[in-house]
Amino acid sequence: MTSPQALVAGFAALATRGKSMLVPAAGTPRIHSPGDGSKVCVILSPHPDDECINGGLPLRLLREGGWRVVNLAVTHGSNPDRQLARARELQAACAVLGFENVLLAERGLMRVSAQTRVENPTHWQACVALVAGKLQALKPDLLMCPHPRDAQAAHVGTWHLAMDALARMPSEYAPLVAYTEYWSTMESPNLMLELREEDLADLLVALTQHVGEVSRNPYHMTVPAWMMDNVRRGAERVGLPGASAPDFTFAVLHQMQRWDGGQLRPAWSGGRFVSVQHVMEGVG
Repeated sequence: MTSPQALVAGFAALATRGKSMLVPAAGTPRIHSPGDGSKVCVILSPHPDDECINGGLPLRLLREGGWRVVNLAVTHGSNPDRQLARARELQAACAVLGFENVLLAERGLMRVSAQTRVENPTHWQACVALVAGKLQALKPDLLMCPHPRDAQAAHVGTWHLAMDALARMPSEYAPLVAYTEYWSTMESPNLMLELREEDLADLLVALTQHVGEVSRNPYHMTVPAWMMDNVRRGAERVGLPGASAPDFTFAVLHQMQRWDGGQLRPAWSGGRFVSVQHVMEGVG
């Protein structure tokens, strides 16, 4: 491929082939049995599929560090006719990755938004109590949630849930908190994590288990391009303006913080690039 025209044609051909991918893609359920004392990562997922879309960091922690990864399903989407099916699809996706899956309610929590937090505090506090109860039981070393400006009501609502639930935890509890992004980019990422081809492929296999979602909108095929663009953004958002991009093909971006004394503080000074050569035994 030696010309811009050929490059564009190659991407167009890949997009066409991606749309015709069999859904769900064939995947082998993986059983992960963490050892006693294994560290725990909890993904607070606004919707079924967010555990795949933002699954790169927990997948590396599971495979390289032996972490236990637990997905907490906040909502099952806003369509009542799809909520039970989405829960089943979610279970299939988590099985592909070896993630545990916990449903907070049979049809997911309802009305998870910043507006509900203000207008219906009784309902909101009941939702916070459910999340806080799971955090009390799991005591995650790392909690993942959307950043506060992720431009979708349930994503922003899930950030509020995370913060309100953390505020109920014992004062000595000080986990890492990883912000994720999907609908809008975060302001201050400080970690760019490289992904292996095989890990990204497994995330896509898991994502296609969300059959109803990727059938109506084949967004699964754009995920590799997004992970490539993260390398471009991360070079100067995690690194310094004008910095050269690291030799990554695929990467995810996170803002890593520490919950400390009832508030979030940066987990470290500056930004970090973590390659696939770095074995992910932990974060921080």
